[in-house]
Amino acid sequence: MTVKKVAWFDTEDWEKEYLEGKTSGLDIEFFEGPLNSETVEKLDGSFDAVAVFVSSQVTSKVLKELGVEMVACRSTGFDHVDLEVAEEEDIDVCNVPEYGATTVAEHTFGLILAISRRIHEAIDKVENGEFGHEGLKGFDLEGKTLGVIGTGGIGKEVIRIADGFNMDIIASDPYPDKEAEKEMPFMYVSKEHLLEKSDIISLHCPLTDETEHIISKEEFDKMNDTVLINTSRGGLVDTEELIKALENGNISRAGLDVMEEECMIDEDIEMIDKMGEECHPQKLLEGHILMERDDVIITPHNAFNSEEALQRIEDTTLENLYQIKNIVN
Repeated sequence: MTVKKVAWFDTEDWEKEYLEGKTSGLDIEFFEGPLNSETVEKLDGSFDAVAVFVSSQVTSKVLKELGVEMVACRSTGFDHVDLEVAEEEDIDVCNVPEYGATTVAEHTFGLILAISRRIHEAIDKVENGEFGHEGLKGFDLEGKTLGVIGTGGIGKEVIRIADGFNMDIIASDPYPDKEAEKEMPFMYVSKEHLLEKSDIISLHCPLTDETEHIISKEEFDKMNDTVLINTSRGGLVDTEELIKALENGNISRAGLDVMEEECMIDEDIEMIDKMGEECHPQKLLEGHILMERDDVIITPHNAFNSEEALQRIEDTTLENLYQIKNIVN
């Protein structure tokens, strides 16, 4: 039997317990923190694969030092891996494309409902000893137009939930799913039409060179008093222009589970000067500005985080790892 050695980064205690008895053919060594240019030094060149979460930064430098056959991403997104260098180094990169459509879609509507019914503000008010409803007027979702950008598995699940609220649903996607449009209660429109007509816009796209900053000044200028929801990738939205759009009324409120720069976003702003090349100081500053605004709700990249979704991630990652060349299980 060929036993393949895997370095499993970003490990939580429950993962170790869950993976016991499920790793035939794999010798897994667990590491608590992410894989990056510093922690790659912990590896001794004897590993056949690494399993990483989105907090890892699998850069050119890291890939060239790894000496592995596979990088297994425990996520749908893989923009934290330098794919070009991985190909040059003959390293397979795999992801988990279908694990949390329902999970992320439900979180999306959690943000929408928190904004529409001002739930977070109401909670703050009660915690401060106030029980009046002054300043907490919300709005109904019924009859509002929801614009969904990206109609993959998560986008379609958002559409299903929105239909339950009797919303009018429009969508935009460079690769439209015409069969879904026939069977589900939405219609495809141009991106420009969606930006102009939607009361709420929800983003469900991967982050690529083509989709980076797909929502920037030109797009914000087409909106008016719009709610923006992003549970996909922070880089889809130009943060500097989002702040301007909030100030000028193009965006009324925003619900964000992702930020353009999540690296140490929870640390004190004074730490910026101490950060490495993987952190962008300007984006960190803009992130802190958003965190201080009353018209923005931010959750910590948590849309994926349900028990069921996490178990699906583990199972699919193991299946991916079993595809390492010459493994016997």
